[in-house]
Amino acid sequence: MAKKYKQNGLQNLPACVAEFTKLLLKKMRYRRKVREDVQAELEAHFEDALKDCNTDKEKEQKAKQMITEFGDLKLLAILLRRSKKRCRPLWRTVVARTFQAIGVLILCFILYAIWFSAGEPTIRVDYVALFNRMNQPQVLDRDNAWPHYEKAISLYVPQSPVTEKFISYRQRGKKREEAIRLRKLLKDHQQEISKWLGRNQKHWDSLTAEQQAVIQKCFEYDWVPLPKNANQTYTEWQATTFDRMTEHVIKCIETDAEVTVPHPRGSLPRWESPGFPYAELKSWSMENRQIPPNLAEAVSVAVLHEADRRYRELPEDISGPLSDVEQEYISPWIGQNDAAWLEFVAGSSKSYYYRPYSSDPNDKDNSLWSVLMPHLSPLKKLARLGIWRSRNYRKQGRVQESIDDCVAIARVGSHLQGKGTLIEQLVGLGICAIARDETLRLLDTQKLSAADLQNLQNRLSRVYPDGYPLMNMEGERLFFMDVVQRSFTDGGPGGGHLIPGWWDELQVMTASGGDTGDKRFLMPFYTAASMVHAGRDATEAKAKKLYDLQSKLAGMTPNQVHASDLKMPDEILNSMPRHRYFLLQIHMPALARASELAYRGKMGHESSLTVLALKRWQLQKDEYPETLNELIAAGFLSELPMDPYSDKPLVYRKTDEDFILYSVGPNFKDDDGEVTIEHGSPQKWGTSEAGDILLWPVLKQ
Repeated sequence: MAKKYKQNGLQNLPACVAEFTKLLLKKMRYRRKVREDVQAELEAHFEDALKDCNTDKEKEQKAKQMITEFGDLKLLAILLRRSKKRCRPLWRTVVARTFQAIGVLILCFILYAIWFSAGEPTIRVDYVALFNRMNQPQVLDRDNAWPHYEKAISLYVPQSPVTEKFISYRQRGKKREEAIRLRKLLKDHQQEISKWLGRNQKHWDSLTAEQQAVIQKCFEYDWVPLPKNANQTYTEWQATTFDRMTEHVIKCIETDAEVTVPHPRGSLPRWESPGFPYAELKSWSMENRQIPPNLAEAVSVAVLHEADRRYRELPEDISGPLSDVEQEYISPWIGQNDAAWLEFVAGSSKSYYYRPYSSDPNDKDNSLWSVLMPHLSPLKKLARLGIWRSRNYRKQGRVQESIDDCVAIARVGSHLQGKGTLIEQLVGLGICAIARDETLRLLDTQKLSAADLQNLQNRLSRVYPDGYPLMNMEGERLFFMDVVQRSFTDGGPGGGHLIPGWWDELQVMTASGGDTGDKRFLMPFYTAASMVHAGRDATEAKAKKLYDLQSKLAGMTPNQVHASDLKMPDEILNSMPRHRYFLLQIHMPALARASELAYRGKMGHESSLTVLALKRWQLQKDEYPETLNELIAAGFLSELPMDPYSDKPLVYRKTDEDFILYSVGPNFKDDDGEVTIEHGSPQKWGTSEAGDILLWPVLKQ
């Protein structure tokens, strides 16, 4: 410390003065410049007081006396420091006070952030139990459909890969487009293919029946096995897809080239389901060390024969009758599921459906967000099984059984509507939609008697004994309230604050993961984001406003919504400060769209009953009525089918031999029953720009 001060003046004073000065300056704990000034002042004071002393001893004695008179060293240092502070310039005082205030604020903020981050939620409501009580009807357990559905799900047998592929050909998408393209290739090169097969059939015929069976078994899994090098006794296997091999062989025939292994290709698959003949193929190359001769040509022959079977009768219309080959592949799968279907039908006949909600076992908090619904996907698969059963029955001429399956599917879909979670209601709407579409296809292709039509109309009208249910939003409201009680503290300013640790829960909900190090690094950002978020009371108030609006919109037709001056939930959300209400923006689903889908379902149900009534009228009177009001007057229909896009009855018009029934669609304009076309495909439900929704005749796709 002594090195920090000037020593020249102190050296001329007694040692006790130098020591006293050093200690005093040390205890002042002040800026260096101030300490130097104090030292200079002390030097001058002692020099002036000791100038009359003649000897060093006198100077020493007098200096000690002066030091004693100064009193307590610590107190003197404090007084000097205060004196210097009072004497400093105003600007320096302002700067010092400013930095002191900033330091205090930073300390307070750190303490507040620690308290803020340590917040914990208070779970007061078991929303899972509340949700169960809200959805459980007060009826006998024996009338519950769920035990039958549960058993049906356990008995369900999935499709084989080849059956799944045939089913995909009847669905719009890339697989169907590829199948249609291959069908055209086969047709365009029919003569060249026939000649090539005549020359190369011998290669396939040279294989044993067992070898042929192995190759064809691979086709069922959509793989074509090929040796890495043709005509070798020992080689590795490679594989390509069936469709790629089909196109490759046709191109080789077209260019008169030798059949080779196509590109891209890969190793023989090892991950296929049980039944793939991997062991047999391995024995050919690894154990017997003998690949059948000219296997590439032999396999190509088999591929062309199988491709011709698969694609030749593939109909242009997705809803066209089953081909013989489709029935050959699909019928065994249908038979495997007879037991599952019987349980499915038994459940559909029950008066209600109730499955208790339960959380993920890994969720210790039993939150409503983690409620598991693994039954929805299997129920959809069982419903689609029913569609194929119905088509298979029609192929066999068993129309009544086909009708029974369509009605059973519709009843199952109705069980999921009007209550529970949003996703359950949407699945119910989807199941009812495929039942309705299949029923209309049946009416389009089959001639039913008046009695059969009336029976079907009566059965469908009883699907909704209490009226068609619209979208129920209470489940979504409860979901959000459960999120709030788990992500906010309970009490305090604003009713509670958003807990930074909630971000970890959000990562679990969204399956985004993140390791512990990332979470520690991001915690300051989580804390900052939570601090700017609105408090619990404000968040709940905004949520109530939005969910009340959603419930109101759920009871309004699309036309009423379109004509109103209501601000839509999406608009309200977008107008909110995103940083203040991002919890709402994360968790608020597109409920307005869901409400519109419910009205579409209602319109589809009513239009199906109307089509049946019109068909009955035509059979009895040999013509269709001039207006739908005639159906009401004659008791063929209880009420007019309403168009939710106009709030008027659906548009009905007689044609030469049939009739047209349509809705004006989401552009809210009557386009005279014309369906808009986009990208070469008819838009069944119209668009906001153009196109009506054609309900009859059945739209060909």
